[in-house]
Amino acid sequence: MVRRRSLHRVAEELYYALEEDGFFDDAPSRRPARRRGRSRTQKGMLRQTSRRELEPKKKRKVSAYQKEFGRQLKKLKSAHPRTPVTRLMKRAHAATRKARRGK
Repeated sequence: MVRRRSLHRVAEELYYALEEDGFFDDAPSRRPARRRGRSRTQKGMLRQTSRRELEPKKKRKVSAYQKEFGRQLKKLKSAHPRTPVTRLMKRAHAATRKARRGK
């Protein structure tokens, strides 16, 4: 009859065997340390990260036309909530041109 060992006993034996081999020593790691301040490119080559990449992206200035278009679209949406947005955008574009014509 074959005697089965418990999983705990097997794990304990494995731990002791690894300890004898010096696996848990405080020696330097077998893997090289990761470099800080660098990132990988698609081809796997290392490159230095620039300061520009770390800064938040600057917001683009919204044009006067775009602001007026937003106002007109909002007005049309509140007046006609069930109309498709594409149709409302066409109307908002026409209303924006009409509103800005005098400026």
